[in-house]
Amino acid sequence: MAEEKKGQFPSSLKEARQHGSFSFPCAFYQAVPETNPPGFPFTVKHHWHEPVEIIYLEQDSYQVDINMTLTHLKSPCFCFINSGELHALTSDSEQYQEQAVVFSPDLLTFAAPDPAQEQFLLPLSEHKLSFPSFLGSEHPAFSEVQQEFFRIRSIFSRENRSCLDQFTIESPVSQLRIKAALLSILGILAEYDLLTLNDPVHNPRVELLKTVISYIRQNYQRPLSLGELAALAGMNEQYFCRFFKKALGKTPISYINDFRIRHAATLLCTTELPVTEVCLESGFNNLGHFMKEFKKATQFTPLQFRRQSMVETFPDNKHSL
Repeated sequence: MAEEKKGQFPSSLKEARQHGSFSFPCAFYQAVPETNPPGFPFTVKHHWHEPVEIIYLEQDSYQVDINMTLTHLKSPCFCFINSGELHALTSDSEQYQEQAVVFSPDLLTFAAPDPAQEQFLLPLSEHKLSFPSFLGSEHPAFSEVQQEFFRIRSIFSRENRSCLDQFTIESPVSQLRIKAALLSILGILAEYDLLTLNDPVHNPRVELLKTVISYIRQNYQRPLSLGELAALAGMNEQYFCRFFKKALGKTPISYINDFRIRHAATLLCTTELPVTEVCLESGFNNLGHFMKEFKKATQFTPLQFRRQSMVETFPDNKHSL
């Protein structure tokens, strides 16, 4: 942690996933209900990444948190995540339809300099220019951006018919068309004066929150006390609770329990580990407490939840369970 540069997010929150390939750092994603534990809304936990992300919320409504600012969005809507922004997203129900294209800004630059490169492409690549956080359907630019996004989605879909999550592109012709569509989106936003210079102001509260979340993610499998987290933040317990709840909408203990329960739900859906091992792997050291918290969150016991996930994943086998 000591080697992190000032203003950067903790590396443990940095997404390790490769978006696209080294030669074409661009990928398309879609939220797939089959990979989400049944009974839970679609959730993307707090994290950050260097590439820019354009999220299209096609159905449902969502809570989006960007750098400690929580916004409620109704679809259809675009959400833009700039390089290095700490962000999280949760749907309000299980009826979500969410898609995203993630790309490196370097992908759009050219070898030969020109005014567009100097004014837009290089500043974007150098993190000096930002996309707007949101673009709703009421804005005149929305339909134009939507058309280009659909073009990108169509190109990725044609070459990834069997992929459920990450779509990548290998065809140079398709890559060229995707770059053209991304440049067109950038041009549309510039035409409507929606691109902004980055605010250089350092927010210590955001940095503090990143440190605490990073610590929870690294240590959730062992007991964590409120006093321990408050000391990490340099606050007394009462003030820390107010700070954390205001930032994330839940108390530190509720956040830790939610993180552990979601980890347990994933293990129940994707492994055959006994419930006792799931309990311990998820950071609960008491089986009775785990069973109580799990049923409170999901309305199911762990075994019922596992059976239910099998029914929803393999509906043709539901009569044999």
